[in-house]
Amino acid sequence: MKLFLQNTIVVEKLFLQRADGLHPAAIAAVRNSLDQLREIRQSFLHEKELEFFDTLKFPKVQHSYLLGRYAAKMALKTFMNDIVVTEARVGAGVFQQPVLYLAGTGNIQLSISHTTEMAIAVIFQEGHPMGVDVEAVNTEQAETIKGIITDGEKNKLSKIHSDEHTSLTILWTIKEALSKVLKTGLMTPFHLYEIEDIEHREDAIICRFINFPQYQSISWISNGHAWSLVLPKKSILDLTILKSLYL
Repeated sequence: MKLFLQNTIVVEKLFLQRADGLHPAAIAAVRNSLDQLREIRQSFLHEKELEFFDTLKFPKVQHSYLLGRYAAKMALKTFMNDIVVTEARVGAGVFQQPVLYLAGTGNIQLSISHTTEMAIAVIFQEGHPMGVDVEAVNTEQAETIKGIITDGEKNKLSKIHSDEHTSLTILWTIKEALSKVLKTGLMTPFHLYEIEDIEHREDAIICRFINFPQYQSISWISNGHAWSLVLPKKSILDLTILKSLYL
C-alpha cells in the first residue's frame, strides 16, 4: 500500500467492457492541502465557482469544496483531452446531486465524494451510470452505521474485512455510491440498498445487491479510508487499473 503524500493526484482513464462495446470513463483521487488548492484554484475553477468559493468562510468547507472540484476537473480533463476545465462548472441538481455544465458535452455526467482530506470523482456517459464514495474509517461513525444495517449484513461483516469498523465503513460507502447512481440519496430506507454476494478479487471487495441486481460495487481500503465505485453488474473493469488509486 502506498502512502498518500501531502499533495497527490491520481487520474485514470477507464474502459468498461460490455457486450455492446467499450464505455469510456475517467476517475480521479486527490489529496491536496488547502493552501495548495487555494493557490491553484484559478487554474481549475469556473468563474462562478470562484465567486461561490469566495463566499465560503470556514477552512474545512473551503477545503472540501476545492478537493471535490479539483478531482472532478482532473477526471474531466482525462475524459476529454482537449477540454478547458475552467469553462466547465459543477453545479447542483434539485436533489443536490452534482451536475456538469459545459457547452457541447452532451450527456456527460459525474459523481463526487470527499472527506476532510481526500476526494474522488468519476466522469461517465449518461448511458453507463456510475457512482463513487469515500469515507474515513472512524470508530464512532462505524458504530452508528452498525445500528442501521440489516441483520443479514451484520452476519456478512467478517466477509467484507477482518476489522469490523473497516467493514462497516466500506458498507456505508457502497450504499452511498449506489444512492448516487439511483439519485435517491440516503433518504430512501437504508435496507433497500442491502448487499448480497461478497467476493475478494485483486485486493478489491466486489459486492452485489439484493434489490438492485443490475449493479455491482468495487471497494478498496487505502490510507485509513474506504473507497467504493458502483457500476452496472455486467460491465467488466480491469481492476489492475484501479490499483493506482490504492493511495
